Amino acid sequence: MTHGQTGDAGSLATGGRLANPTDLGGWLKDRSPGVAELWTERLLTGGSSWTRALEPMARSFCRGLVSFLPGMLGPYRAQVLPLWSECAELFGSVAARRGLSAGDVIEEFHILREVVIRMMFDRPPAGLEDGLLLREVLQLNRAVDIGVTQASVGHTDLLFFSLVHGSGVPEPLSRGDVDQVCEQVRTMQEEGGRIMRHLERVGRR
Repeated sequence: MTHGQTGDAGSLATGGRLANPTDLGGWLKDRSPGVAELWTERLLTGGSSWTRALEPMARSFCRGLVSFLPGMLGPYRAQVLPLWSECAELFGSVAARRGLSAGDVIEEFHILREVVIRMMFDRPPAGLEDGLLLREVLQLNRAVDIGVTQASVGHTDLLFFSLVHGSGVPEPLSRGDVDQVCEQVRTMQEEGGRIMRHLERVGRR
């Protein structure tokens, strides 16, 4: 199964209808389940510290962050940006508690960019072959760069906090911490969905 086919299956499973294929944000929204699943698989099989106990949190992060990405490419970017940044920062702070270096967390976030670009080449949006989506592709790169920056900030901030107020080493994640992080990400994802639905209704008036 190709990356593009995985994304299409995710869209049909949710009963979604393919959006305007010339709109990268809409194209990505329809394929977001497939993108999140592929990113999760890459994280879990990449030899990093995503243990089986942390797998639910990895899936939660991937689904949550990918759900914000279409909004980061559309006209409502300013409204989605705070949630995208907050979730990315939380991703980075959790990486510090998983024992990752700053370079490791940056690499994990960059995998998202690779997954999306590979899917674009497998099943490109209409017009991409002619370079008509250059603006949107640049927006995608800027959005991922913001995520990378905020993840790095979250990682650095937690290390600094641990140095100033603790032992200097971030506390490892407990089962309760994993559940709490998953709930935080779900809450942000639900809020993002409410914002987008509201703005889309207003835009149709």
